[in-house]
Amino acid sequence: MSTTSQSGAGRAELGALIELCSLPHMGPARLRALLSSRDAREAIDQLRTGRAAVLAALRSCRGVDEQLIATWRRQAALASERAAISGHPVGADLLAAHTREGIWLLVPACSDAAEIWESDPEPPALLFGQGAAIEPEIRRVGVVGTRRCTAYGRTVAQQLGSGLAAAGVAVVSGLATGIDGIAQRAALDTGGPVIGVVGSGLDQVYPASNRSLWADVARRGTLLSEYPLGRRAAHWQFPARNRIVAALCEVLVVVESGTTGGSMYTVDAAAERDRPVMAVPGPITSAASAGANRLLADGCAPVCEVADVLSALDTEFPALAARERSETERDARGRTVARAAAAVAAEAQPGEPLDRQILDELTAGPRTLDELALQTGASLGELASALGRLQLSGWASETGGWWEKAR
Repeated sequence: MSTTSQSGAGRAELGALIELCSLPHMGPARLRALLSSRDAREAIDQLRTGRAAVLAALRSCRGVDEQLIATWRRQAALASERAAISGHPVGADLLAAHTREGIWLLVPACSDAAEIWESDPEPPALLFGQGAAIEPEIRRVGVVGTRRCTAYGRTVAQQLGSGLAAAGVAVVSGLATGIDGIAQRAALDTGGPVIGVVGSGLDQVYPASNRSLWADVARRGTLLSEYPLGRRAAHWQFPARNRIVAALCEVLVVVESGTTGGSMYTVDAAAERDRPVMAVPGPITSAASAGANRLLADGCAPVCEVADVLSALDTEFPALAARERSETERDARGRTVARAAAAVAAEAQPGEPLDRQILDELTAGPRTLDELALQTGASLGELASALGRLQLSGWASETGGWWEKAR
């Protein structure tokens, strides 16, 4: 397990770091300001006493006002009072609470994986972890994409997750619904290493639908967070989470993504850290692939099979590459058969005007029932009947409230 020293001084610093992380609305940039030129114990003491240099550093942070500084000063004073009464260092109770929950602590700059963060412009001061420690010698690939993925995106994410895992490459992502979670679930099911980075405390599962995935990553892989127990998910914490995903991976792969959103935050963070970015080509009519296709147009390398990613890692996996070629040849034969079947199916296009209108909408990407009602002008009853017909005939499918074209 990679942790800081368990000496008295090391544990005292860990406790003080957790205390700082537990301050309300504390984020990575604000924590870096507090720790500039001082350790965590000094930061708490200087915050409590209102040291001018500390307050000036905090005031320079975006979103920090006098009311928030006053709250932090009160919290620092209370922490110091609790420590004085107990006779233990500041934050010792928080350190004990995290240890009881099986959470280990990692100060990146002092860990076995320090080389990952050496040139990082915004390294985390402290990471909370469950499961296995980060092993620097294991190769790491980030796989990210949209939550609103299509059947095509799900298939690609599964293939990448399982293929990378089979090669012993760790799949790094944010455990979000959609592409992230699908790739990491496939990697786990293949028995490969997985590193999940989340945007809340490790006891605050978000989204709730991924509870089983969280538990499996914590048990069979590595689960990381920048936030202490009890910290709920908040919108601003996810871009910060994405920079850690970018830092941990050696290559970042975008499967499906719009032109904005979390995946693009991760792409920007990867570029800042000199991590190569690759993208999976998608249909130009699909909004879900617009961002990935734009990355390709801007010069990112394409991913057409797992071997492309392994090649980008400068890693030789001859057995896997041979298998990939075999699978590619088999898939090519399958596509020939599929094209013949599609030609027959094309002769039986839906006859109802509303059915054809819905298919036109789904061609551009997944839609909810409400979105289809807005775009077609049809009532919910009419849409339900039309979607039922399309589903029975194999033209449309529904997953989690999202309808998409099935062929």
